[in-house]
Amino acid sequence: MKTKSRPTWFGYLENLRQRVHESSQFSLTAFDDFIKANGFAYSFFRYNVPFIYLLDYRTGMYINMSDNFAGYSSECFLKDGINHTLQIYDPDHLNLFNKEIFPDRLDILKKINPEEHKNYVFSYTQRMKNREGIYEDFLQRNCFLSDKEGNPLFSMGMIMNINHFGNHNSIVQTVDKVDGIGIGEHESIYKKVYYLNEEDKLFSKREREVLLWMAEGLSSKMIADKLFISEHTINNHRRHMHDKTHTANAIALVSFAIKNGVI
Repeated sequence: MKTKSRPTWFGYLENLRQRVHESSQFSLTAFDDFIKANGFAYSFFRYNVPFIYLLDYRTGMYINMSDNFAGYSSECFLKDGINHTLQIYDPDHLNLFNKEIFPDRLDILKKINPEEHKNYVFSYTQRMKNREGIYEDFLQRNCFLSDKEGNPLFSMGMIMNINHFGNHNSIVQTVDKVDGIGIGEHESIYKKVYYLNEEDKLFSKREREVLLWMAEGLSSKMIADKLFISEHTINNHRRHMHDKTHTANAIALVSFAIKNGVI
């Protein structure tokens, strides 16, 4: 039986552009309410100055945005819309967002009341080319305003430079539910690690060695002694393997490895 393909970001935007929308049924004041109720500006502006944007998915145009993102003036984005963003987006990051990250977002939003979409903050890391032609790493956090059917129509968010903290092999996406009342109050409901290269999804030789000893019931300290490396390094290997397999504990990780013929 042929399975139904998931909608990509590009496909979703194209489908949205072809639909007819009554602008009167959407209220952008919901974003203002979101910011005021949740201390959105306070929570993020204390430590650095982010780049703010408001994007209309229906047209692919930015309604408003801050100036000087990655060295570009706001006019570059307001004039050319999402096309300018696509020109400076790292191709590998864009491909991953289009085919995996955004489809996952749609799946998550389907389970949430459309009126509550604005209270869920999506975060992920991305790489963009600055005005000097150098790729930099950024953290984007955004929420959506959707129609009654739950289709996201507007994306409002902020992007912060994390050039010193970016991971060149993987992208992390999280979703937080903001309570709508207190400043900074939130509940983490989702986390997933995506890998830019297929080979990065597999376990390394060292990770397989750690797995074999884990299957024997050895602790991190005992494995470290066996491999003549630090316990901290072993714990890092274990954490990376949990991220790759989306497992919560050692038993689940070893079980995954056995079922998939890793060990």
